[in-house]
Amino acid sequence: MSFALPVTRIALLGVATLALPVLAQSPAGPSLAVFGVPLGATAADIERMAVQRGITGPVLDGDCRTGRICRYGVTIENLPGTEFVSTMWGNQRLADRMESFSFAFTAPPNAPRIWSAGSDQTFGDRYTPSPAAPLLNDVLAELRQRFGEPARMFAAGGGEISRNLPVGQIYWVWDAQGRPVPWTKASRQTCYLAISQAMVETGNTVRASWNAAPVNPRPFLLARQGNCARVVRAEIGHARGLVHSLSVRMADFQAGHDAQFRTNQLLREKRGEADSARSTRNRPDF
Repeated sequence: MSFALPVTRIALLGVATLALPVLAQSPAGPSLAVFGVPLGATAADIERMAVQRGITGPVLDGDCRTGRICRYGVTIENLPGTEFVSTMWGNQRLADRMESFSFAFTAPPNAPRIWSAGSDQTFGDRYTPSPAAPLLNDVLAELRQRFGEPARMFAAGGGEISRNLPVGQIYWVWDAQGRPVPWTKASRQTCYLAISQAMVETGNTVRASWNAAPVNPRPFLLARQGNCARVVRAEIGHARGLVHSLSVRMADFQAGHDAQFRTNQLLREKRGEADSARSTRNRPDF
């Protein structure tokens, strides 16, 4: 699929030259997906999902209106051959809930594949949950069914999750072999920090700066240090056992790191070509 892109010019920071252990084509561990679109999928998969969820408006560039999906185009450092769709996202408001999603893509020379994704849903608010609000126990059961036993779950302000305490955050982390990574002081300073820096934002407007792939290598360095290849974070807000907000974020740091490494190689070549052309064209004259 080809796009006519609105162009934003951004600079790529330096990246690590060492990769995580190579991940198999079908990584071990649970499948990670947002609204049925898995990490590693394409823009066409997002468009099909949107139609299935009733988002049938045209694909837009720039700020997004409800009932639409949008895309954000990037040219890295204004270098020809680095144009790509950095992010696709969308949102819709229904009578009993609001939902939004966002997907971040790998940059050239990689094929455009989703490496990070997220969704937000609200069902009324904590004082008046809507009729569509699910039960807290059902949400927790579904999360466990999809991702297994979490590495860490705690209520806002500390303490264990219960009917009487608003839920804070729940984490799942896996290494390159699909083995769970336990919650430790070291992993807290690497894996859990990495996802907070690399997560996509959902909603009406999304900026390319939220896609860590082209602009910020630090999340991948932290993930590599913590040996965490894939991560999921869920945040739940509830009152009286009814969920009024559910936020899910996930990232394939293995795929993102390896893609960024190849992007950095491409940029060195493009920078060299641009510098050579500039040196020929713009000779010093003083």
